[in-house]
Amino acid sequence: MTKPNADSFVYQEYHDEHNDSDYIPAPCQRGCPVGTDIPSYVGLVAQGLFNEAFEVIRANNPFGAVCGRVCAMPCESQCRRGESDGAVTIRNLKRFVTDKVEDGAYPAPVPVSRSKTIGIAGGGPAGLTAAQDLAEAGYEVHIYEKSNSLGGMMTHGIPLYRLPRPLIERDIDRILKHCPGIIPHLNCALGEQVSLDELKAKHDAVLLTIGLWRDRRLGVPGDTPGLKGLHGISFLTDFNGGKPVALEGNVVVVGGGNVAIDVARTALRAGAAQVDLYCLESRDEMPAWDHELQEALAEGVKIHPSRGPKNIRHEGGSVTGIDFMRCASVFDTQGRFNPTYDPKVTQSVEAKTVILAIGLSAQNPELEQLDLLERGRIKADFETMRTSDPKVFAAGDGAFGPSAIVYAIHHGHRAAYYINAFLEGLEAPEPYRVPRSTHRVPMIQDPRWETLAREEQISGGVESLTGECQATYDWDTAHKQAVRCLRCDTETGTSDYSRRTREHIHAMARTAPGDIATLQELLKARLKPRENPFPAGRPAQLDDLVFLPAALTRLVIDPYREHCSTSTPIGSSVVLKLPYIFSGFDEAPDEVRKALAAALKAAGCACLGFRAPEDGTAGAASVAEERIPWLQLIVPGRDEPDAAANALVYVMGRQFHPVSAARAHEGQLLGLSVAAEALPAAIPYALENGFDLLLLDGTPGIELPWAELGGAPDLTVIRDALKILRDLNREEEIDLLYFGGLRSGTDVAKLLAANCKAGVFGVAMGIAMGGIMGKGLMTFGNGLSLNERRQAAENWIKATVQETAIIARCTGKTNVHNLEPEDMRTITLATAEAVGIPLASGRRPRDYF
Repeated sequence: MTKPNADSFVYQEYHDEHNDSDYIPAPCQRGCPVGTDIPSYVGLVAQGLFNEAFEVIRANNPFGAVCGRVCAMPCESQCRRGESDGAVTIRNLKRFVTDKVEDGAYPAPVPVSRSKTIGIAGGGPAGLTAAQDLAEAGYEVHIYEKSNSLGGMMTHGIPLYRLPRPLIERDIDRILKHCPGIIPHLNCALGEQVSLDELKAKHDAVLLTIGLWRDRRLGVPGDTPGLKGLHGISFLTDFNGGKPVALEGNVVVVGGGNVAIDVARTALRAGAAQVDLYCLESRDEMPAWDHELQEALAEGVKIHPSRGPKNIRHEGGSVTGIDFMRCASVFDTQGRFNPTYDPKVTQSVEAKTVILAIGLSAQNPELEQLDLLERGRIKADFETMRTSDPKVFAAGDGAFGPSAIVYAIHHGHRAAYYINAFLEGLEAPEPYRVPRSTHRVPMIQDPRWETLAREEQISGGVESLTGECQATYDWDTAHKQAVRCLRCDTETGTSDYSRRTREHIHAMARTAPGDIATLQELLKARLKPRENPFPAGRPAQLDDLVFLPAALTRLVIDPYREHCSTSTPIGSSVVLKLPYIFSGFDEAPDEVRKALAAALKAAGCACLGFRAPEDGTAGAASVAEERIPWLQLIVPGRDEPDAAANALVYVMGRQFHPVSAARAHEGQLLGLSVAAEALPAAIPYALENGFDLLLLDGTPGIELPWAELGGAPDLTVIRDALKILRDLNREEEIDLLYFGGLRSGTDVAKLLAANCKAGVFGVAMGIAMGGIMGKGLMTFGNGLSLNERRQAAENWIKATVQETAIIARCTGKTNVHNLEPEDMRTITLATAEAVGIPLASGRRPRDYF
């Protein structure tokens, strides 16, 4: 195998398919707090494309080199390969890539292009990540750091043997060279050299990322600050900062987390003869990562679980030892931290040094005075990253508690998103969503992929006391680990290439041709029939209503060349360019509503809802030709009619009751929104009182948010409305609109053939604009800009109308409203009954058409 060359690297952005609608993120990518495209960079490593792999890593994570050594690896816990012989070594491969590329990988500088500025108090991973995101958006960002260097606890708290300082400096240098608009102010602490009021006066927004620097105390006798031999986090910061810290004799470390493990291993490097670690938790409950514990044990640290400090012994101002008692439990029955002890079981330990590593808290007198700091945490809302001061945001450990660096990076991205929204005047921006996209890296196969075992990096053990505790992979090991990846990102979510299908293909390839029994079993598994798509009780669906093949081949006109009119008059005063109306966006974020309004204006469609569209022209007579037609929904007794609305549609639901409806001006239409149960009373009332339209509601209630997600549509409302009108012989006197489960232009063509004037879309457009369905609602993340959503909506409408028109043209029509019920059949009994159109194979007369 030829060793690839990573020299002479010139930075170049790698292609990223942000709008790949078919992409299903792999479990590892979903597990990454910042959404790193792990399968792509692992696949690039397998191909020896280190430079490209580096750019994939850095696309979401400005601290690739740092995380290559100290990431918490939440991705590896989600890796599917872990279900068999061990997860792919994702973090180790990241380290391999970032070490291989080294210097020279600098993206092009981004200029400052906006007048507003941001002040960030704290230069740790959260603050620096937010600074980069905001600088890339064009802002000038000032970082106020209390120490003499950027990096926060990455620089001052993580031991050198785990994270060499040149790596941190390299990642920070990339950020600063990429973003010259970031201006650091070192030795400038919040509340000392600069106040919060000064930051608010200087900048348009302020972000607090002050971290955690104050030790939590034990609160037992002898826990006295200033006692010789009693240390806290200052032991790590002093040692990492190069200050002389010499230990001798026995050292006791109190704590069971990763910081305690770092302290214990650092104590060995500072000269301790023996290091004993005592913690409240049992061995299985210890929060420290298992691999860190194993490395500490290998270096000689002794672990003593289920022990709680009783008192610290001292004499003449110096520590002489510490007493422990057995910890019976750490948490109460409700899972809250509430240790209980057995004072009868005690242990006395002689030690010249006791180091406390039981947790940290934020400390800032100024923030405490301003009521922004409580119980060692900045008071902030994680959903918006905002504090009680509208101009001040917060992120990182100082606001939301201790966490790994990768979570601090996530906080930085979140904070930057909400700060940018605030500066752009968005009061209720879309909720932040972790960006998870793919670079669509081709998959390669290595014949050994299934048999290759997980390999850890070589650990130095005790011999590594003066250097890094682990070695980076060589190329051969990195390649073998990379090809172990199952490449879950290549799945399409369909049966043609699912994980199950891929495993069957591999199994068949490995089976000897003469092993008939195994091949037969594999074939049976592949031939296993799918579940019955039409089970008993399946509701009627528009998919089961189809156009006859003969109708689709009536070449009276050339369907691909002749024009087909889509103009749609509703009542006497509303004319749409397309038979489409859009509803359900009343509570959507402002930028989504604005994007939709722009698309509807361009396409000539209407908006149906309780609120006017966000186009700024509704009701403006001077620009009537530019208005988006607005059909206002009104719940009687709750909503007031708006004179700017083109139509007033009163919501009846399932139970009809007369309403007092009056037109605000000549040309304003009147309508009723009714479900099937209300039709017998509503239709005669509407006809006798001069209503212009009926909105046939096939959902649980159009007044509900995203009502289409409440269940299958009730198609009987179309059948029953047409039957009543036909029986009254007045079907031409009122226009019918339909809402419920529409997804495509073909669905609208079916409605038009069933004598409806237009179809009302909701969820389908929401999905097209980046909406995510969940728990009966639709939410919108931050993955698309306003212009991208507008373009998506416009493109969706263009594609949809072409679909409606081609159905009409293929049935020989030059107007979509000339489609007829005779052009259709149903393919299920339930749908045939619901819509009154016969089965494709039946001869039963059509009902009501």
